[in-house]
Amino acid sequence: MTETLPRLLLRLSETGDPAILWGRQAAPHAGRDFERLLDHGVLVEQAPATEWDVCPACDCGLDARPIHQVNGRHIALCPTDRRSDLVLGDDDLRSFRIHPSALVREIAMASGFGGEPAPVAAGIWHLGETSAQRALFLALSRDAVPQPGMIGLMRSVARSSPISVIAPAMAADDWARLVDAGLHVVAGSHCIACDGTAPGFSIDQSKLEPQPSLAPRLVIQRAAKTVSLDGTPKTLSDQEFQLLVLLAEHALKSPAIVENRAIEAHIWGASIHRISSQVREPVRALRNALARGSADATSVRALIENRRNPNGYRLAIEPNEIAITD
Repeated sequence: MTETLPRLLLRLSETGDPAILWGRQAAPHAGRDFERLLDHGVLVEQAPATEWDVCPACDCGLDARPIHQVNGRHIALCPTDRRSDLVLGDDDLRSFRIHPSALVREIAMASGFGGEPAPVAAGIWHLGETSAQRALFLALSRDAVPQPGMIGLMRSVARSSPISVIAPAMAADDWARLVDAGLHVVAGSHCIACDGTAPGFSIDQSKLEPQPSLAPRLVIQRAAKTVSLDGTPKTLSDQEFQLLVLLAEHALKSPAIVENRAIEAHIWGASIHRISSQVREPVRALRNALARGSADATSVRALIENRRNPNGYRLAIEPNEIAITD
């Protein structure tokens, strides 16, 4: 299935400005919507490309290879091996810069927010208040929200209103820090219409409210060694299951942080001196196992928080959302 144009532009914007949409990526989306984005300045066409990436295994020493027109064709010439010359189409030479503030304006307009989105800091905008009176912020790039002082800045702009932040995937520690500060963080792919069922770039505001938990989020059955997260069964190895039980047991009491040395002793016991892997390896494996099959894998991985002072990990699920049975 072809990636929708909204999802494509949001994904490309995650790396920050400048974000570039290449002609070959744009070609499947040619039409009225694409032309409208050009008219609105969301996409700005660049000069045709004059150079191309070198061959993946090339040792020519060039940063890029030149594009020449030969017999009416555009060819990226390899200086060492003509068999590696690459014939390019017209779409390959085209590129469009994604203008971040214009893209945010497009999202705000499609979502019914009046007024111009207000820039808060590099890469993050205040869209206004949602229908539920939450201050709504939108970050396009992964590095925008984790900027130093950003939580305080958003609180200052929001005044006393609760805060929702639409953001791309970020490091688990950064995600957890926002959640710990009381901010509701939503993945852009989860709430911005990217599946073609809603017009343009509209935000589904129903997904901006924290949802009350009517049943335990995490259900662990020790004897059967089964795990269910948000109603979805999870397949875990013995080691991953042991680690999850340890974290869940501590999440039910205080302190909830499990220090690294306690994890090592729990997993490896007396054989710890023969283990070369560090604690982060089994933690990474558990995060991946829990995230597998989830609609929002980033937020699921962020449920296992990396903590400091003491160094360890914490399961970021409320005690009333955890059920452990024998």
